[in-house]
Amino acid sequence: MSSQSPTSPVNLKYLGIFLLTSQQICMPLMARYTRARDESESFFTTVNVLVMEIMKLCACTFLILREHGDPQRFLQDVKAAIWDDPVETAKVCFPAIIYTLQNNLYYIALTHLDATTFCILYQMKIFSTALLMRMLLNRRLSSYQWFALALLVVGAADVQWSSASNEGPAHSNDMYGLFAVATMCFTSAIAGVYLERVLKGSNVSVWMQNIRISLIGLPVSLFSMLYYEWSDIQRDGMFRGWDFWVILLTATNSLGGLLIAMVIKYADNILKAYAQSGAIVGAVVGSWLIFGIVPSFFFMIGAILVMISIVIYSTYPYRAPADEQPLPVKGPRL
Repeated sequence: MSSQSPTSPVNLKYLGIFLLTSQQICMPLMARYTRARDESESFFTTVNVLVMEIMKLCACTFLILREHGDPQRFLQDVKAAIWDDPVETAKVCFPAIIYTLQNNLYYIALTHLDATTFCILYQMKIFSTALLMRMLLNRRLSSYQWFALALLVVGAADVQWSSASNEGPAHSNDMYGLFAVATMCFTSAIAGVYLERVLKGSNVSVWMQNIRISLIGLPVSLFSMLYYEWSDIQRDGMFRGWDFWVILLTATNSLGGLLIAMVIKYADNILKAYAQSGAIVGAVVGSWLIFGIVPSFFFMIGAILVMISIVIYSTYPYRAPADEQPLPVKGPRL
């Protein structure tokens, strides 16, 4: 008889789900907590995004160096992947800009929305991604998935309607938060479809791909910081408002995603759906314990509809008949 190794695929699968759920619960709660301050004491979001890119670049560099064990070989691989292959490098420019935009929108959304509302409304990215994949990649959906998307829209609309009457901090604005989430959902769908269409066949490791994206995202983040907040940084300092929670938030957002990406490949879509649903429940409980936000009855109905839709969408994918021919992909190949 053989015992399972502590790092067996089964254990890594559940570790990945635990990490994914934990991150999706903690991130919006920490972001909301650190942003719900007076504007003069709040950290600069562009500085935070820039530091995240630096941390992610350092983490990926460390992982590749550990794998190779030879700094010279690492530099050769970076040169081969980035400088010697300009076409592949150019392909990641678009998602790099998208991710930088999303990181800034993330903090804008959680400045104006509570963590639970954000977690639920952000699930609308499933809807936008499904529609784009249907239009651009001819990805078919089952009747159950179409029903789940309709349920998702109804649940998200109910949540937004129920939360519209909640009073937030004096500097919050629900419309700003809603616009930020809507933009995040749309850009997330575009980036997801683009990566599946263009970068899925790349033979470059995920860590090198992240180095590519970080090297492009860094100058974009730096320009954004200098353009929008340079005068305030000169007056208050680059790290205004940084404390333990902001540092933890930055590290979790930057490094947590890389750790989850390393282990989540062992988990299936159904478990990921339950993780997303669990994160919504965790955000509800966390918002109640930390911020004293008690959700209304209709808010909870909307949240339950969103969680049910996520599970249905992931549990019942489209299964093509054996004699069905795949549809051609529309549009020119990228």
